Amino acid sequence: MPSTPVRGDSGAPSRAPEHSGAPAHSTRRSLVRAAVWSAPVIAVALATPAAAASEAPLAPRTSDATLAFNNFTSWPAQWNATGPTATVTALQIQNRYWHVSSVGAPVPVLSVRVRYPASTRPGSAPTAVSGAGWSFTAAVPSTDGSVDYLFTWSGSVLDPGWSTPTLEYTADVVASGLTAEVSAPNADPVRA
Repeated sequence: MPSTPVRGDSGAPSRAPEHSGAPAHSTRRSLVRAAVWSAPVIAVALATPAAAASEAPLAPRTSDATLAFNNFTSWPAQWNATGPTATVTALQIQNRYWHVSSVGAPVPVLSVRVRYPASTRPGSAPTAVSGAGWSFTAAVPSTDGSVDYLFTWSGSVLDPGWSTPTLEYTADVVASGLTAEVSAPNADPVRA
């Protein structure tokens, strides 16, 4: 078998055959043999993407931070001879980690909207608002007669795993069935 000198990676001369050991013509038998030997490789290659796709995907993340209500409660207050004349509401927001991992984003500011049903008719502003960093922003009436009290929290950055101080305020109306929503520039809205 004739050979020609070839230079390898090191630059040293080596001997390699001029042609490969493959036959110049293909027979039916050689094609069948090649197909039989390559079938398991193709089967494994095709099964691998299917196995990878069968794993449960994580929920898509649409924001940098995940907020949650630690608490959201209301109770009657300011009693007179006929009963309560006001409602105290307290709430606290937590910046949670994503998907139970230790990854999250700090929240610099957040907004809370507390909705009073149309039947309650709250005043234009709550009284006795307390909680470090919390402030009342506005009372916004809706076309259905309900009224939203808007609050803003802006304290030191709310890191993942931490909660805001409790917002507590009094509305001069007896109310039940309140709902709330919290949002931040880098977090999706969450309802309670």
